[in-house]
Amino acid sequence: MKSAFTLLLVLGAAGASQLGCSDDAATPDDGEGGSSSTSSAVASGGSTTTGSGGGGGGSSSSTSASSTAASTTSASTTAASTTSASTTAASTTSSGTGGAGGEEPLSDEIPMVIPTPTNGAGEIRTQTTVLKNAANGGQDVYDFNNQKIGVNNTADCDDGEGQKTVFEVEDGVTVKNLIIAGGLPAGNGIVCKGDCTLDHVYWEDVCEDAATNSKDGATMRINGSIALHSADKIFQHNAKGGSTTIVTNSYIADFGKLWRSCGDCTANGGPRNLIIDNVRVDKVKTTVAGANQNYGDTVTITNLYVKGGYDEEDDKPKICQEYRAVTDHMGESEKLHGGASQWNTATCRVSKSDIKSW
Repeated sequence: MKSAFTLLLVLGAAGASQLGCSDDAATPDDGEGGSSSTSSAVASGGSTTTGSGGGGGGSSSSTSASSTAASTTSASTTAASTTSASTTAASTTSSGTGGAGGEEPLSDEIPMVIPTPTNGAGEIRTQTTVLKNAANGGQDVYDFNNQKIGVNNTADCDDGEGQKTVFEVEDGVTVKNLIIAGGLPAGNGIVCKGDCTLDHVYWEDVCEDAATNSKDGATMRINGSIALHSADKIFQHNAKGGSTTIVTNSYIADFGKLWRSCGDCTANGGPRNLIIDNVRVDKVKTTVAGANQNYGDTVTITNLYVKGGYDEEDDKPKICQEYRAVTDHMGESEKLHGGASQWNTATCRVSKSDIKSW
């Protein structure tokens, strides 16, 4: 994997509960969402205590890392598999000008097609699945061998809060080769409770958020992944204390924001950091990144490939927007600079030369 940057120092410990975040009146809540802390089924082998077919083992008993490793499937070889038109529709061509034309992504190939699930129509679990780390009796790596899994979420995806989390991931855990079922069963996606890596994870149709960084000082890494169809955010960043979200070698399409730093979390603050490298985007409805200038957030983007290119004259799509965030629901976060994309600022560490066309 290409790495054109050095990770920021990760500091801090768990802070106060951060709930109910939002940008402004025109956009849905930027909250952590879900109720995973009260309705979770603890699973050490990647499955709930009430069902079978989980990642790494398919039962409620613990599964050894050695047996899990045996099921490893390279997403780079399965990316060519056929999937339904609904999961690939977001890759249609859009118009645009600006940027370096026709350049191909660097380093590792970016997956463009969600693999065919190895468990047929998939599994809808009754409760949130907790992926425990090895120190707590689980595993440090969960390889789901491209199984499709969702949860019986009943809260509407556009209601802002209350969606059930599909997977809650403990500190130090890597999740590999997993397909999150689309629509209502996608719920609040994956919530990382510490450092986590989501490697070749695929979201067919995002409901509330695809993944949330929720532990102060932690780093959430997303690599080789696909996330499609979100009315608002793809990756939500609630954690403070120098926490970091990293997105590399991935394809994100048909979304409001690729990443948003929480606009009005309880005990809100920062800094929060985003790093994007070698990522393809298409059909950006609002912006690639929304960062809180007043809390010291940073956005570093290199090798961002925009379908049809960035239109500099019309500033479309927006690349990095700066906000003035609030805390404890004391009003609404405010877009700065009239909402225009910002370039080479202390917050938006982005150069136009790094925004390219595909």
